Amino acid sequence: MRQATPQLVTAATADAKQKVTFMIYPEIPKDNLGGNKLGYFNLKLKPNAEKTLKIKVFNPTDKPIMVNVSAKDVQTADDGRIDYLSDDPVAREVLTDPGSQYLRFKPNVVVPPKAQKWVRARIKMPAVSFKGKKALAINLAAMGPTGGSINNRYVYAVGVTLNGRKLPRKELHHLEMPTMQAGFVDKQPALQFKVTNPDPVFLKKGHLSIKLTNQKLGFFNYKLDLKKMHIAPNSTFNANLLLGGKRLVAGRYTMVAHFKSDQYQCQIKKTVQITKTDARYINEHNPDYQKRRRILLTAITICVLLVVISIYDIRKHGSRDSKND
Repeated sequence: MRQATPQLVTAATADAKQKVTFMIYPEIPKDNLGGNKLGYFNLKLKPNAEKTLKIKVFNPTDKPIMVNVSAKDVQTADDGRIDYLSDDPVAREVLTDPGSQYLRFKPNVVVPPKAQKWVRARIKMPAVSFKGKKALAINLAAMGPTGGSINNRYVYAVGVTLNGRKLPRKELHHLEMPTMQAGFVDKQPALQFKVTNPDPVFLKKGHLSIKLTNQKLGFFNYKLDLKKMHIAPNSTFNANLLLGGKRLVAGRYTMVAHFKSDQYQCQIKKTVQITKTDARYINEHNPDYQKRRRILLTAITICVLLVVISIYDIRKHGSRDSKND
């Protein structure tokens, strides 16, 4: 999410030589929680209240541009990062009452060359006030020519937080970790822990530590430590324990997870299973482990050969010495 300043906000691409397609300036209202220079909309509205949010769009190019407008419910990306732009479907079993349903807007706005237009989004609050927070973003996207056959897609996300009734601490359900599975993350073998925030609150400055310990052979264990996590309200994501060159061992494990944030701290303890099928498949498709395994086997082979040669040499010299005697 880009934060607004008293000036127009400009877009950028990976190539600094590319021309900017459009610029935006959110008009933050005076009653914005945290002030009107916060950079995003942070509102507390009464039931049935209506409010129009305004974002100025400026087109500095010589051609008209089509700006596509959408509303996204904020999600949590893997390992604990707020995600305003995700196209992945929202977990409706966790976010049963999404904030995006309260926004109405035109899906497309055409901005003439060297001109500006307002994008307006109208909020209509429900008749009954909800508890906690609803987090969403107004996304503005447009395509920009690069001078070649590929176009750049410029996207802005302007955050919107809707504040309902305060959620009492005693009503918090706390972080949950319902499942774990072995898989691949960006082609890297990993143990993926599903993490759920069932509460309508932001969890800030989170620290999650996880340890798996084999119940039969305790020296087989796996650890994950994630810090500075930010978790969106009513969201789910994966905490990924990358295996690197470590061998995945099948068996029954005790999982102990500790979580601490600005809001609360909790512990989760449960038993998880790593099957022989999963362990075999992961190990066979783990190049780092296979490389370490080859090096280890080579080292063992060399050591065995050295021992055999030494024994042979000792016996050979020993037999000569006995003959000389």
